[in-house]
Amino acid sequence: MIKTTSKPSLPSMTSDPAGGDPAPFAPAVPSRPKLVVPLGRGGRGKTWWTRWAVERAQDAGRAVVVADADRTNATLSAYFAGVLTPPSAEDAEMGDWFTAFIEQLVERELTATLDLGGGDLLLKRVNHEASVVEFLEGNGVQVVAVHVLGPDRDDLAYLRDLEANRLFAPDATMLVLNEALVPAERSVQTAFEAVLDNPIFRAAVERGARPVWMPRLKPAHEVDERRLTFAAAEASRVKDGQTPIGLWNRQVIAKWRRTMEANFASVADWLP
Repeated sequence: MIKTTSKPSLPSMTSDPAGGDPAPFAPAVPSRPKLVVPLGRGGRGKTWWTRWAVERAQDAGRAVVVADADRTNATLSAYFAGVLTPPSAEDAEMGDWFTAFIEQLVERELTATLDLGGGDLLLKRVNHEASVVEFLEGNGVQVVAVHVLGPDRDDLAYLRDLEANRLFAPDATMLVLNEALVPAERSVQTAFEAVLDNPIFRAAVERGARPVWMPRLKPAHEVDERRLTFAAAEASRVKDGQTPIGLWNRQVIAKWRRTMEANFASVADWLP
């Protein structure tokens, strides 16, 4: 256990762990179904992380149900086929859709990711009826919470609320530190000091949450504006009418994918 007077132990910030070879994606089949839920404020990188995690699983031949419940910015259907969405953004219908969704995961033994809007209160409302984590874990589905954080201490408010009384705080909880939210001219380590030293962050680490760095991808706009998967972007497999991605940026994307794989190796069992 980490004492309250010490800083949480963080993994080192990896630069290029795998040389020039393609990213090594693990082919193993998960031992049990999972529900992986990225969480946090809007604009923190939840959808970006979800795209990487789902693509990684699919590249390894693992089936993942993709659900997009972001009420204001549902974009995952631009990258993946068959994305599930609620019938409307009304609270009652969202709640009914969510409970039917998690029942299907249990009954059909499915692994899924669920992308919620920034600061969405759906999990809080549903948990007033019954514990989502207790329901899923008790029925054989592992729950993985993925809090995507920037260097702003306000990013910790959602983490605080869901960790309080273990409202939505499964044993498998990641604290993803998004380097892309730090201005390019500023040190990442210095920028995140206020978050890493915060009692909310430290308490989560003490109870077992695992911090992981998510590296910045400088040509992210090259991928986004073309609506490409990361593998397609690296190989410059663009869509009709699109200009190819340059050789240098393709190499930068390849390095980013390798670094992501290395940084998330410690929580690979929690990924879809």
